[in-house]
Amino acid sequence: MKALIVAGPKQVKIIDTPKPTIGTKDVLVKVSFSGICGTDIAIYGGEMQLVKDGYIKYPCRIGHEWSGIVAEVGSEVRKFKAGDRVVSDNGVSCGKCEHCLAGNFRLCEHGQSLGTVNCWDGSFAEYVLMPEWHLYHLPEEISLEDAVLIEPSTIALAGFKTFNIIEVKTMLIIGTGPIGLTATILAKAMGVKKIIISGRKPFKLDVATKIGADITVNATKENLAEIVSKETNGKGVDAIIETSGNITTIQESVDMIKFGGVIALLGFYEASLNNFNIDKFVMKCVKMNGVLGDYELPQQIIDILIKHKISFKPLITHRFSFDETPYAIETANEMNDTKIKMVVKIS
Repeated sequence: MKALIVAGPKQVKIIDTPKPTIGTKDVLVKVSFSGICGTDIAIYGGEMQLVKDGYIKYPCRIGHEWSGIVAEVGSEVRKFKAGDRVVSDNGVSCGKCEHCLAGNFRLCEHGQSLGTVNCWDGSFAEYVLMPEWHLYHLPEEISLEDAVLIEPSTIALAGFKTFNIIEVKTMLIIGTGPIGLTATILAKAMGVKKIIISGRKPFKLDVATKIGADITVNATKENLAEIVSKETNGKGVDAIIETSGNITTIQESVDMIKFGGVIALLGFYEASLNNFNIDKFVMKCVKMNGVLGDYELPQQIIDILIKHKISFKPLITHRFSFDETPYAIETANEMNDTKIKMVVKIS
């Protein structure tokens, strides 16, 4: 089969490689679509701290936002059959350690990440092999292309789980990438009354307005703190979803959150935090949570999409064939003004 690998910094190519060998509890899936994530681009660039620290090693078969159709199942697989439409978790557990056997996949002693840390071969390939327990049925109401956005939206949902979404009336979302914009769609569907989103690209802020943001703020031209204060009568927002990865926004978030509010950090910052006003953080009784994805969230996203009849389709801005993937990754940063989600059609 064909697969794409990052062989080293700024070295990306499509290779011929054997099709995965299926185990008794595995599912072999023919990949339909795979999304290009900022992490994929960072791995390609080679300057990512996770690469420097050895958590991501070359060659790396990248890709973790994907959808596909089951091609073959192992002899012990019961939940899936050939022809089923599926998406998956981002993490891959061993299924054998005491934590896995207890259903606590997050604590797996041998866990891997799809296409990234301790790499399980990713989704820029004609086929992906996944354990049965990490796959989810994709209803016909959700297209295989739109389903690529399920993975980044699970990061947004993980952020929401750090507070009680029912009690959140005002939310600030910082960043207009796929995570920030899927967070906007989900927050609107889940009943948040006032959504403020901050970004730097006019095109993306326009999209944010179309998908449910009540107030958009161009951080290059407007004073976000002043707007938040005005829109909350000086109290600050109930919750902040920080997705930008900009280290300066952490202190700014403490300034803009209400007393007792919650800040969820969903980005990788690759920097140490200096000049942080700890006293203000303490005096406001702020809760701040670092957020990664988690297992079983894809099913929850699917349920929300179906229940609220919403779609991530407006976030897909660029489409490529599999053969064009190296070019797309090499030139991705040149498309930042208009790029939200780049999707590759694998088959």
